[in-house]
Amino acid sequence: MDMRDMRFPGLRDIRSGAGRRAVAACAVAGAALSLLAVAVPQAAADPQAKLFTGGGRGPTAAVAIQSAVEDAETSASAEQLYTCVLVGEPQVFETLDDPNFGHVFRAEATVGCTP
Repeated sequence: MDMRDMRFPGLRDIRSGAGRRAVAACAVAGAALSLLAVAVPQAAADPQAKLFTGGGRGPTAAVAIQSAVEDAETSASAEQLYTCVLVGEPQVFETLDDPNFGHVFRAEATVGCTP
């Protein structure tokens, strides 16, 4: 242990694998909450919206969430519903050892859509 670790005890944890995963989990939660802060008031305004759920995958949680939202919006467009807002909180799943993609995030998001 060198002097830097003694002055900043948390620094050692952040440089470890567990510390990086904790930082990544906080980033995922922050991204999801920022999406919710914008979408929840709008979704509550229209109880007539039809709900669609989409799934996505990506190298980061934000990319996976965006992919899931776009998947749900694409499903809604088949029924000519083009105005969509996020409903609820996207679910994010992290896989560290996927045989095809390695470290990957998967997400599920629900949107409420109107014509």
